[in-house]
Amino acid sequence: MTKLSKYNDLLKKIKQLVEQARHNIVRNINTELLITYWNVGKLITEKESTELYDDSSIRQMLLDISKELTRELGKGFSRSQLTYMRLFYIRFPHFYIDKSITGLTLSDHQSKKNKKPAGLTLSNQLSWSHYYELLQCNDELEMSFYQQTAINEGWSVRELRRQRDSALFERIALSKNAKGVMKLAAKGQIIKNETDIARDPYILEFLNIPEHHSYTEKHLEQKIIDNLQKFILELGKGFAFIARQFRITLSNKHFYVDLVFYHRILKCFVLIDLKVKAVEHNDIGQMNLYLNYFETEENVKDDNPPIGIILTKHKDDVTVEYAIKGITNKILVSKYQLYLPDKKLLKKKVKELLENK
Repeated sequence: MTKLSKYNDLLKKIKQLVEQARHNIVRNINTELLITYWNVGKLITEKESTELYDDSSIRQMLLDISKELTRELGKGFSRSQLTYMRLFYIRFPHFYIDKSITGLTLSDHQSKKNKKPAGLTLSNQLSWSHYYELLQCNDELEMSFYQQTAINEGWSVRELRRQRDSALFERIALSKNAKGVMKLAAKGQIIKNETDIARDPYILEFLNIPEHHSYTEKHLEQKIIDNLQKFILELGKGFAFIARQFRITLSNKHFYVDLVFYHRILKCFVLIDLKVKAVEHNDIGQMNLYLNYFETEENVKDDNPPIGIILTKHKDDVTVEYAIKGITNKILVSKYQLYLPDKKLLKKKVKELLENK
């Protein structure tokens, strides 16, 4: 090894050491902040429970505490913040400290066997800003789902807010039975097969296309490419972009796949065809052709059979059922919409699903 290469290797190791230290410092600060706010909420809750405060008295107490703390400690202790700290303790009665962060010890609220207790559990893998968003969920199942999925997929606060606004939990839950919904809430979305990556509908409000605006498939594709990062986040965990307008030539005739992705968890290509009109049987036949080509010509060793997703503005379930029947390739047909869904309606449907289990 030359002197220059040894020198560069030394610089690399120092850089890695410093970056890891900075990361640990941020994680430690975040953990201490969560524990502090949780304990503030605990003190407030214990105070109100021992003195039997009513709602009006609780609001006044929070206002009084806010004024005192702001005067003594500065910003960060508004009545709104204290209200959420109180709710923080009530909604998350347990700690779970990630022991991979050096220098931390388990909280005494953690079980001695280092197993997560029942109920919602506070994890230091998310920030206070994440929990501030989570606390705006009214349903414990919904809150648990977004917490686990945010951890699993590394969502930013902004993405967490967007997925909650787009009713991701309800959209996925409605494709499952009651047992599946409970598992979804407890563990977040786990990708095991092609049905786990399907969403119906996909919400593409970030494209900023007016709902009744006239547009072409080419226009829709360009909008997606312009907002590719957001589109991949809507697709879910594991998608990597490969190409747009992927050309397939057969018998001197050209075919073009709108969008091609690779799913690193399922280890397969995912082909997406965009439709602005209702899906017809020949659209499904065309996707079947694409999938056969990719499995034969593009797949390499250890790749699983490709998956096809036809994204359409309109879908007739009966036509799709008969068109797909008998096809061995994995073809999914899902609707997309250009506006946020009616969350109240979706929540009602999920509630009915759980009640009729």
